[in-house]
Amino acid sequence: MITLVNGLSNQWIEPSDRGLQFGDGVFETVRLRHGQPMLWDRHWIRLCRGLDGLGIPRPLEADCLKELCRVANAPLVTAKLIVTRGPAPRGYAIPSKVSPTRIAMGGAVLAAEGQDRLLRIGVCATRTSLSPLPGCKHLNRLENVLARREWKPDWDEGLMLDEKGRIRCGTQSNVFVLEGNRLLTPSVSRYGVAGTRRGWLVDHAGSMGLDVREADLSLERLRKASAILLSSTVIGFRLAALVTDSPENSPAASPELVELAKAIGERMHGSG
Repeated sequence: MITLVNGLSNQWIEPSDRGLQFGDGVFETVRLRHGQPMLWDRHWIRLCRGLDGLGIPRPLEADCLKELCRVANAPLVTAKLIVTRGPAPRGYAIPSKVSPTRIAMGGAVLAAEGQDRLLRIGVCATRTSLSPLPGCKHLNRLENVLARREWKPDWDEGLMLDEKGRIRCGTQSNVFVLEGNRLLTPSVSRYGVAGTRRGWLVDHAGSMGLDVREADLSLERLRKASAILLSSTVIGFRLAALVTDSPENSPAASPELVELAKAIGERMHGSG
């Protein structure tokens, strides 16, 4: 895996970096096809929104793009871009002068997506709380780490609920349920991450005959839905089903739903 720190392959991260000390920074996980970042405008806007919210100077967009392309070592791959406030003395107080750290990391090589296989999802006991930086991917991911630790061997994802038992997100994905021609998804105004693929679907669903709306989702509503769908940079857009005590009784994806998921994925990834 190739890793660049401030554009250099042989540079160490300072132990005093505030990203290490306090999670003082943001990140983006980007899918690249033949070295071209997909949905980049959405990733860049979210990254800048997070940096502005923390008061961290923005890096040059050209530097970020160049470094992501350098660490993308396969035709279809994910890469991670991290920006922290940089090295600083101990203590929470923000120093008067900062020198942000920029890290680009190569990631997993992605295989062709098997839309006909339902992802199996369980429910995590770890609750998600109000986000200090709503919608953005800040470096404080302890809740997600604890939720990921709960996964059973047959899980592909875990749902995270809020303090009132409402579904807010997956451990590492956005959640949708299909009711008729409506795709319902939890609000990200106070919880979770505003996924780039989630945003794309909200903007383009009408052209595919779908109506995407934000709604409170209970587990009972999830169980009664026509379909459950998950989206993220890594998995794309996939059909899912809740794990049951009897795996042989788990629902199979109908051909119509498989085609719907494929159509959404192809449109989404074809848009760049």
